[in-house]
Amino acid sequence: MPELWMPGATRHAVGNTGIMNGGPARAVWHITSNATDWTFARELGWFTGGGADVAPHLLYDPFTGEIAQFFPADSRSLSLQNAGSVRTNRTGTYCIQIEIVFTEGETVNGKKYATVRDTPCKNLDKIVTWLRSLGIVDAWPGGTPTGFVRDTVPLDSWQKLGGHYGHNQIPGNSHVDPGPMPNLFAAPTPAKPPTPAKPKVSLAHVVYAARHDPVAAQGHTSYKGEVLLVEKALAAEKLLASQYVDGSFGTKTVSAYKALQKRYGYTGSAADGIPGKTSLSKLGAKHGFTVTD
Repeated sequence: MPELWMPGATRHAVGNTGIMNGGPARAVWHITSNATDWTFARELGWFTGGGADVAPHLLYDPFTGEIAQFFPADSRSLSLQNAGSVRTNRTGTYCIQIEIVFTEGETVNGKKYATVRDTPCKNLDKIVTWLRSLGIVDAWPGGTPTGFVRDTVPLDSWQKLGGHYGHNQIPGNSHVDPGPMPNLFAAPTPAKPPTPAKPKVSLAHVVYAARHDPVAAQGHTSYKGEVLLVEKALAAEKLLASQYVDGSFGTKTVSAYKALQKRYGYTGSAADGIPGKTSLSKLGAKHGFTVTD
């Protein structure tokens, strides 16, 4: 089940949750457009106070990367006007509203920014990754917003097509935000965890153990880990009983390896229970270890 509260966002639940109507998941992008105050702290105070009745799901500062969340993903938020009888805030299984703390032409640290697209967009990738986890597809059904103008999509499209929308595209609304947007879909998908390196087994070590352990009082402990890998593989091949998987290449293990060699087609002195490079590599390839000389 997806996370209903975005990982990394500060949680400021404002209550007043409401159920969704179902259908394709979508996200709607807004900007705060505040001519008197451009700070994240001010907007956060507004949406958790007097502005709670128009609160979005997320508040996002593209300069600092700060993110706050006011509603869980499975609740409607309150940033859209209805389109007649269609309650736009409830359209979809999820309808995530994101308010970007930005005003057209604002100045930050002495630099003027005309659009959201021009900002650093810090942590935007984290928002997009979370939206993807909710099943929101990488698409703009009404096209990527390119200006501060109305570009209303048909009501039927809004109800049937999931993906990303600008506030300027939602039926029943009059706003022209968010203006030109960055390429959301360049945000990376979560990296796959690295594949663990396969353990290595030295042919020389296991050959030495096979030649000496049968007559030794105990296994050669310095090679025990490598011998265990070979014995576990032999047990998986149903050639060695589990009680003999002990890290000592004893007579039972020699017999099991001899049976493996015969299974691989070796005969006579070639099936003597002492591992060879070819047979050991074949066993390792099947059971997750590599063989070194």
